[in-house]
Amino acid sequence: MTAPLPPFLGYVLAAPVLVAAAELTAAYPAAARTPSPDVAGLLGLGQIMTAAALPGAALVSVEVGPDGTVSFTLPPDRYDGDTSAFELIADGLSVPRRRVRVPPPRPAAGRTRGAPHPAVGTRTPVRVAVAVARRRLLEAASAALGTPVAGLRLAAGAVTDRTGRRLDIGALAGTAASTSTIAVTVDLTPR
Repeated sequence: MTAPLPPFLGYVLAAPVLVAAAELTAAYPAAARTPSPDVAGLLGLGQIMTAAALPGAALVSVEVGPDGTVSFTLPPDRYDGDTSAFELIADGLSVPRRRVRVPPPRPAAGRTRGAPHPAVGTRTPVRVAVAVARRRLLEAASAALGTPVAGLRLAAGAVTDRTGRRLDIGALAGTAASTSTIAVTVDLTPR
């Protein structure tokens, strides 16, 4: 049985298009950062590796462009060509993989032998940024279509309501954007 995850804090950054972000350090529940005499009962191996990868924290961001493409930015020391962020974004936003723009790999000169793979420390923040973006896209579509969020479906890069009306995420990118940076609490499903 998987324990439920606590809510996570993400951000909608002030930008002309939707830019959702999460901090590497702030994206983790306090329990994951608090030493415990029974660490095995609180954290799994992945969470321990994630906590070990937190130094050098910065923002992880996901941007939805007006053309419906989704790009992401990871701190330079956190991305070396691994495809897990790419897959998390494509799956989480229900966009065709061809619409996700992947940053070019960078040399892994800063990584030390035995250090956790950068992707391990970015998995949860990427999921948080994606959840924030997904929520904002659904809220923007809800306002545009006059349909409650619960009656909307995000698939193949578009939001569709029960009557078949459809809005591409690119068309929603400006409406889902914010003129100021705002904090957003999101829930993640256990993986």
